[in-house]
Amino acid sequence: MITSFWAFAAGLATAITLSAAGGVQAREACVSDPGGAALATAQAQAFLKTLSPLQQTVAVRGYGKVAASRWSNLPVAMAPRVGVRLGDLTAAQTSAADALLRTALSQCGLRLLADIRAADGVLMAMDTRGIGWNPANYYVAMIGDPSPGKPWILKVDGHHMAYNITFNAAQVSATPLFDGVEPVRFASGGRDYAPLSVQANAMRALATAVAEAGQSHLEGEFRDVTRGATIDGDTNFPISYPDGTVGRGVPYTQLNAAQKALVRDAMRAWVELPNSAISAPLMATYLQDAALAATFVGIAGNPDLSKPGSYVRIDGPRVWIEFIVQPGARDPTGVHYHTIWRDKVADYGGAFASK
Repeated sequence: MITSFWAFAAGLATAITLSAAGGVQAREACVSDPGGAALATAQAQAFLKTLSPLQQTVAVRGYGKVAASRWSNLPVAMAPRVGVRLGDLTAAQTSAADALLRTALSQCGLRLLADIRAADGVLMAMDTRGIGWNPANYYVAMIGDPSPGKPWILKVDGHHMAYNITFNAAQVSATPLFDGVEPVRFASGGRDYAPLSVQANAMRALATAVAEAGQSHLEGEFRDVTRGATIDGDTNFPISYPDGTVGRGVPYTQLNAAQKALVRDAMRAWVELPNSAISAPLMATYLQDAALAATFVGIAGNPDLSKPGSYVRIDGPRVWIEFIVQPGARDPTGVHYHTIWRDKVADYGGAFASK
């Protein structure tokens, strides 16, 4: 049985190009294998055929809001997951899961999953409370039977990671997408890792660039992302968001050309994690002139993201991205990151917003 991050990562090695520094992700175009709903459905069906009857029962849940919203950023002993555990898969099953993930994620998204799992490998040795820090404790599930023409959700979920990608729905959807990491930098297996360095660097550059605009500063203190999940899942869905023009940060329209480019670059750091068949239409929607004209950037705390409470938000008509620096859960003298990307229209494919 495959029980470690390293065995899983070996299955990704041919598609993931690491930088010369090791696992530290460089800012680059996020290349994707062929994707799309038809291919993802076929690969999901192929993956399910590799599972035992019991595993198939665990892997597929009925299509509905309760199952779809069952995800968390907490360790699995605190917030149990749905689906089959990646650490329990055989080599053949892992290969089939990898083929499925390639249809749903870009190489950046695949690498981020692998690197966040590696961070859990570092935490595992410090898990004195038995809360489930372990790179094996990540799960894959389908919400709804994968079939052509009918909506279903691919869910990949574990500590500090939740991919929720919906196929065949009314809306192209890759959200909610939560990612976080602790420690934010580490060495393991002869490599240096900084799993969310692309996202952190993009938000740091953006926050620093807009910090002089007084309107960019949000009121209050921030301890976590404000539109994340609870221990029981995404229980606040459908989500409410700020409206109007007051208290949301500095408008995109008031930024100079360089600052506007930083907003777009920060969006891409999250939106390009899914396969380009999903990310391209979403990014095009977010970058429409009318959408950008109604987009805001808000910050709190230290713009350089050096201390807990440092917070950056991109808030558009649809796109919502939050980045927060928190104290370390294992090492309170350090920090760790929480982030979330939501789509105000298309979370879970737009299917459950009124239910």
